[in-house]
Formats: sequence, C-alpha cells, structure tokens
Amino acid sequence: MSDLHTGYKPDRVALIRAGNDIDNALQKRLQRAGFRIQQLGPSELDKLRPASIVINASACADDQGMPEALQVAKALAQCSCRHVIHLSSYAVFAGGEPRKYDEDEVAAPQARSGRQWLACEEALAGHENLTILRFGWLVDSNPDALLGRVLRGFITGEPVALDGCNSGNPVTALDLARVAVAVAQQLASGAEARGIYHYGSSDSCTAVEFALEVVERAQSLYDEGRFAQFSALETGPDQRDKGVVLACGKLRDVFGIQQHSWRQGLTRQVELWLERLDAERHE
Repeated sequence: MSDLHTGYKPDRVALIRAGNDIDNALQKRLQRAGFRIQQLGPSELDKLRPASIVINASACADDQGMPEALQVAKALAQCSCRHVIHLSSYAVFAGGEPRKYDEDEVAAPQARSGRQWLACEEALAGHENLTILRFGWLVDSNPDALLGRVLRGFITGEPVALDGCNSGNPVTALDLARVAVAVAQQLASGAEARGIYHYGSSDSCTAVEFALEVVERAQSLYDEGRFAQFSALETGPDQRDKGVVLACGKLRDVFGIQQHSWRQGLTRQVELWLERLDAERHE
C-alpha cells in the first residue's frame, strides 16, 4: 500500500496545539479527512517533519500563552515545511466601523491582545507558503470566555454584565476545525492559495443576543425553572461600534467554503459546559 494512500500530497499534517478543545476538534476533523497527524506542543518544533502541512493553533490559547505563540511563529517562519496554515483572529482590527471587514483592511489593533495576534502574523510573514485564517470570536471552553461566563451566571444566579451594542460573528471550535481542515485538504490536493482569509458565522450578534440564545438552550436541559440575569455594560460614545464583523466572501470564492450559523451545535456545547460546571460543584 502506498504511503500516500489518501491521495493528498503531502498527507501528513503537523498540528501545533493550542492546549484547549480546539486541539480535539482539529484532530477529529483531520482524522475524518484521512490525514496522518503529528501533534506537537509549542516546544516540540524540532520534531517537525519538513514535508508536512502545518496547522498552527498555538495563538488560540489564552493570553498567557501569547509570548510562546510568538516564538512558535518566529520558528515556523524559518521552517522548510510544505505549507503553514496559521489560525488568527478578528482582534487584529480595532473596530469602530459599522461594516464588514475584508482581507484588504489594514490591521491596526488598539488592544494588547490584538497587538499580540498581529505580532504572530507579522512574524510568519516571511514564509513563502503561508495561509492566515482569521476567525470571529471563539465559542470555546475557556472559563473567561463568553459562553463560560454566561453559563456560570445561569447556574449561580449571579448577574453577568454584557455588551449589547457591538456585534461580531462568533465561531465554534467545531466550525473552526471544519474550515481549517477544508483549507488543508485543498492545499494538499494542489491548490495554490496563499494569503489571508476571513471566516465568521453567517449571522452576527451582540454578546447579549448570544447569551439569550445560550440560556434558552440551557433552560431546555433543566427540568426546573431557572433564569439568568444580565446587566448592560456601560458603553460611552467611544466604546460603541467597536465590534468587528468579518467579511468571508474571499474564502468562499477561493476555497468554496460556506459560512455556518453559530447556532449549529450550540446545544451540545452548552450541555458539555453544564456537565463541567456540575462536576466542579461536586468536587
């Protein structure tokens, strides 16, 4: 049997881990597509096989992991791997315009986290075979992220302060994996599509709109009546229109990848979070 039994050339993907549920989503999707997978931590790049496609998820860790992610980006820029798919974020934009942001928009973040995301992109810019995928805000298992905060408030009854003014197009970990692996499949099949691409869900929302949907799903999983309390963050004129909704037409036109709604699979995400919170209460 040929080593390249999948028909992909190369058929091996090196996954630089994020250290959260994004890793598991990517691994399962890559296996389903038929890729052979080499999982590497940020400190294991010396084991990278040069013929691989690399999916670099290291920047998708928390803020504390960003210095290490920057070192990963600098190291990958010098690697002779076949192709690098770098997972980045809408946070490279400052926001401030009530419109969709496409790939030609100049990245000029004001927040520290955005500058860190952009630094990783810039560190990789010299790689000759680089594809950057910028995603909308992630719906994941980070306890400080929106989904976790909303569900903790749902369980404890404590009010949660949320932004009801600024919109974004969120992305679940499963949808991120779908998009990243679809790009890897096409690159491994001979596509020549270097550059920057944006992906966000097909429907944008504010944090309040997202939270209301999450609570509705959570209520459906409980027999007893339970409610959540939300309060609006104070947003002065300088804090409005800071959201970023990504335009995703380029990814569709080049790779044929369609947008999905962030509502798809949300019930399962909520269920997993509630199980996690229940386990924490009984420890």
